Amino acid sequence: MTAPPITLRSLAELLAVIPHLLGFEPAHSIVVMALRDTKLSLTQRMDLPDPDRATEVAHTLARHVLKDEAEAVLLVGYETTRGESLPLLEALSEQLRTDGIATRDRLVVHDGRWRSLDCDRPTCCPPDGRPLPAPAEVASTLAEFVGHGSAPLPNRTALAQLLEPGPAAAEFTTLLDRGRKARTTLTREQALRRLADVWARILTIDTDPISLGDVAVALQSLTAIPVRDGIIALLVPGTLARDALSEDVGALLEQITDRLDAQGQGLEDADRPAVQARLVLLCQHATDWHAAPVLTVLAAYAWWHGDGAIARVAMDRAPRADPGYRLARLLQLMLDERIRPDRP
Repeated sequence: MTAPPITLRSLAELLAVIPHLLGFEPAHSIVVMALRDTKLSLTQRMDLPDPDRATEVAHTLARHVLKDEAEAVLLVGYETTRGESLPLLEALSEQLRTDGIATRDRLVVHDGRWRSLDCDRPTCCPPDGRPLPAPAEVASTLAEFVGHGSAPLPNRTALAQLLEPGPAAAEFTTLLDRGRKARTTLTREQALRRLADVWARILTIDTDPISLGDVAVALQSLTAIPVRDGIIALLVPGTLARDALSEDVGALLEQITDRLDAQGQGLEDADRPAVQARLVLLCQHATDWHAAPVLTVLAAYAWWHGDGAIARVAMDRAPRADPGYRLARLLQLMLDERIRPDRP
């Protein structure tokens, strides 16, 4: 996720923040945090490779750091077996040194404790490390994340499971059949108004649950590529010019925007957690037949807001649902190449 502006006063606070940046508690991983002008510019996580692949993986990670134009990095190895992160930490710090990028520190986290590889003072970094900070010790640091709705999941598997079809997906086909019959009796204007009503309710930031009927209409609408592109244009500014949309889709977006404006609501960054939660809910209701479009909408939205973890797990499911879905393949390429949104 895009980090709210905070000041970190210690390495312990940095370690407390990492799960919020990733969306889950990392394990058997390396986390690379790139710094530019003393600000965090990139956070990337990768599973620890076999030791004989450490040099190869180090080259890949260093390439992304160079592309980010970082001035320095912090490296964190998360271990399930003591010492398993050392080959990659050594190879990566050496590669970055060759590339002219400073490594500020190399930390290792294992069994609830952490230590710095670059500190040899027993009073500061005892051989067995220090305990990870308790929540109460870093409450003020994490308050901004919690206020934005951040709640890291136990692991990446749990994050991926968020986007798998839930029990309600079984009702989806029945609801679609009813929706198709209802649409045959609607005029063009009525159909546009109905779809605008549905999407405005989905994107409204409140606690009202979304009806299964609205879920079915929204998911079915995204199977039409012009509508899918229009919703992405609405949620991810600058990806597609409004004048490139069809007349009907342009009218749809205008009606959705009018309804949100009437409620005094826009689609601001502060609303991201709630909007993203609604899109996740749609994914949970989607059978594989309808999953790829909504997964790509979610991935594009998460990518735009810097939530690479959600974008990646969405793109993990999309090709399983529809291997030939072109926009999913494009988004996956953007994620693999660490292409970042051009945001102000």
